[in-house]
Amino acid sequence: MSKIIKATAPAKVNLVFEVGGIQPDGYHPVNSLFLALNLREELTLVNGETGTGVSIYVHGQSLPERHIQAVPTDETNLVYKVAQALASHHNIPTPDLQVDILKRIPVAGGMAGGSSDAAAMLVALNEFLFQEQGIARLSTAELAALGAKLGSDIPFCLYGGLAIGTNRGEQIQELPDLEFESNWLLCISNQGLSTPLVFHKFDELSTGNSFNDLGSLRITSAQELAAVMSNDLEGAALALIPALAHLKEQLEELGALRAMVSGSGPTIAALFDSAARCHEVVELLKAEGIFALVSTGPSAGARLES
Repeated sequence: MSKIIKATAPAKVNLVFEVGGIQPDGYHPVNSLFLALNLREELTLVNGETGTGVSIYVHGQSLPERHIQAVPTDETNLVYKVAQALASHHNIPTPDLQVDILKRIPVAGGMAGGSSDAAAMLVALNEFLFQEQGIARLSTAELAALGAKLGSDIPFCLYGGLAIGTNRGEQIQELPDLEFESNWLLCISNQGLSTPLVFHKFDELSTGNSFNDLGSLRITSAQELAAVMSNDLEGAALALIPALAHLKEQLEELGALRAMVSGSGPTIAALFDSAARCHEVVELLKAEGIFALVSTGPSAGARLES
């Protein structure tokens, strides 16, 4: 009987997200400061029945049911694409697999939920192929190169911690971790936002911005972190869902050092100076029917779990 292989991978928040002008290939260069959060997807992998292909099952923890229902379980899921890509890399047939995903990261929330699943799958399948077929394990850098072809956030979800992402966000420069634990409240909109739609709106509003040297930032406290947080896509996200602007203001009035749209949104990431205050505000929001989660950062990248 095959072993059960389990892997987890983190959500991300863009502390700084700078976006350049659209290029001839239709993409925008970005310059991002990523932070991995201790909000982790959990993926379990076992041998599937012969001839069944890749079977994906999804369930959730602390997420509204609509987020679970929104996850595809067919070949459009990044997890399925990872299985095909890794098998193709090794020039073997895609193995029959049963994949169980425990979702904790909101779907279409700008927090890399799908990319986190893909990163966990890369780590799990890398180990599975070693144990089941004796295929040499790939390094994190090799897995990241494979992942980058499937999604720009996948490499960061493999590395975790604190890092700069350039080009489309897939070229990762690891940085020393923050020396303090940061406390986050993640406010989840009832509306999802598609990343292409947000970039299209960005192009309507802007010709793109110049980039700063994010590696030179010195951040030694939550207050200093709040001072550097910025997101070039925030204006586009707020234009598409104006109610997010009110939510941002509300969170700062409730004590957030800074509240900001994360990535392409629509999640609002609010930095607080204490976990206790995060939990108090979650309860206040819940009373208003607003769904929010609490997390901390930094967190490790994708890894095997015993």
